[in-house]
Amino acid sequence: MIIPVVDIKDNECVSGKSGNRKSYKKLRSVYGESPLEIAENLKKAGYELLYVADLDRLEKTGDNSELISRINGIIPVLLDNAIENANDVDNNQEISTYDILATESLMNLDDFERIIGEYPNDRLVVSMDIKDERLLIANDEIGVDDIIELIDNSDIGYVILLNVSRVGTKSSDKSPLEEYILERIKNVEFIMAGGITREAIKRYNNQNINSFLVGTLLHEGKL
Repeated sequence: MIIPVVDIKDNECVSGKSGNRKSYKKLRSVYGESPLEIAENLKKAGYELLYVADLDRLEKTGDNSELISRINGIIPVLLDNAIENANDVDNNQEISTYDILATESLMNLDDFERIIGEYPNDRLVVSMDIKDERLLIANDEIGVDDIIELIDNSDIGYVILLNVSRVGTKSSDKSPLEEYILERIKNVEFIMAGGITREAIKRYNNQNINSFLVGTLLHEGKL
């Protein structure tokens, strides 16, 4: 499954490299100019789901919820908008179809455990975010193994493995940390992300990994 990616900032789709959000520029996409046009054309092209990152929410500088809700009315949205607690999940009920629990935004392990315990797990996706060969996490007292245990003790069906350092680079060799996570988490379907290429998709397919978040390659019309 290929899941197209759009990052939204100031109600525009933007693109950049290696997670350096301050350098992101307006996205040039073969699927259109505006976020709604891109969503419409992706739906027409046969895509069934759209990953959306609300960069303003992630940076705590704004909120693109109204626009994202309109996009969700066109194509189901898998949304990363800095969920920290159950109230954030409640607020997303009218915005997105699926919610991402991203380690980047994780402040308190108890809050994530509560969310996973109280909300339908088929609506939730955990994103393990990696940058510079370390787990990208808001609370550095929480480690990789804590997240692995949390996932193993839940009914979460999908885990995004996102290497932020490779975003926009079209380079996607697995790092030792990614290998570690892939070996230890069982009974989930991984969604690989960060610099995904055609060659990487073939390699992962050979390892029975079949779901990918794709941005740069897709918007350039090379997928």
